Amino acid sequence: MLYLIESYFSVLMLFGTSQAITGIYLLLKEKYRPFSNNLLALLLLVWGFSCYWFFAFIHDKPFFNVAVTTFIGPMLALTLFPPIFLYVKYLFYEHKSFRNIDHLHFTPIYIYIGFTLFLYFDSNYSIDYMRQHDWYQVRTLASSFLATILGPFYFIKTNHILRLRHQMLKEQYSEIESRKLKWFQVINYSFALVFILGGISTIVKIAYLNPYILYMAYHAVIAISLFYITIMIYKYPVIFTASKADSKKDFVLHKVQTSNQDDSDKDILVMLEKIMKEQKLYKDPNLSLSDLAEAISKSRNAVSHALNHGLNKTFYNYINELRIEESKQLFSDENYKHFTIEGIASESGFKTMSVFYKLFKDIEKVTPAVYRKRITNSKSLKNK
Repeated sequence: MLYLIESYFSVLMLFGTSQAITGIYLLLKEKYRPFSNNLLALLLLVWGFSCYWFFAFIHDKPFFNVAVTTFIGPMLALTLFPPIFLYVKYLFYEHKSFRNIDHLHFTPIYIYIGFTLFLYFDSNYSIDYMRQHDWYQVRTLASSFLATILGPFYFIKTNHILRLRHQMLKEQYSEIESRKLKWFQVINYSFALVFILGGISTIVKIAYLNPYILYMAYHAVIAISLFYITIMIYKYPVIFTASKADSKKDFVLHKVQTSNQDDSDKDILVMLEKIMKEQKLYKDPNLSLSDLAEAISKSRNAVSHALNHGLNKTFYNYINELRIEESKQLFSDENYKHFTIEGIASESGFKTMSVFYKLFKDIEKVTPAVYRKRITNSKSLKNK
């Protein structure tokens, strides 16, 4: 019975490997891409290789190589977890290159490599002697138990970033960011299932359940997750691409480039400018991209494309920049001098004070209170 299960299971492992290869190609083929793609590609490489290794383990020769397994087999457990956290970190915080401090996340792997080389040298460069070394099994057990600890640790750290992003999305209404969050929540929970099953198979020996079955189960989760990631790359390519402007030393064009912009985008931007001046739709705190598109009788995709390619802004950036400008006008308006800062924020269309405060300071380089004080002092000097 187990042999039959393994036969079908090996097909799933090959499928997972093929999905990893496909996903890596799709992520890296674009010249202009977020750096986070490289970390997701690393995740696919590690998970895909783990699937292939299990396939090779089932079928043995000619697929299974004892030397390769001796050197890197136990290391696979250590490499499963850091890339998933680093991907979400680099994606959401938009880091443009690998940060030296993040080498700390790979410290167990570096230690593993150093210790493995020590075992190889201490065994007179013999794979057979190395496998009989007193410390060989210690290395394997240490890797397994450390991976059991790393799994929950990285799940919690990843989940923390996702929760922060979820809170931000409640206030920002960015469709692309929402997609980033939703699909990755699925991956993070499949990731949890991997370390739970792997941890149980490492720590507990249950009389009624072979740990090998648990080992197969978490590899099945990995293979299915690889398929899901590849589907997401196909379905939402915008999540995994970056504009040329973003890729060239963070240089971003904020003005409409009429010479390179098609007529449709120009028309939409003109319509948006007109309706914002006349109706000030941005003052509605619940305004969404769909609402804006409906107001000018255009599709959501068309409006999003015009903003992204015409102004190099997301819907969120576009609307909130208008809200900040509105708040500045209200600070200068004598009719609103009795309004609190919270009242000005609400009147400008902001749902929460925290978002208003952060964006105002980012754009104006001063807090709303300091800005208002400057306006008041300036008017006092003029009156004198």
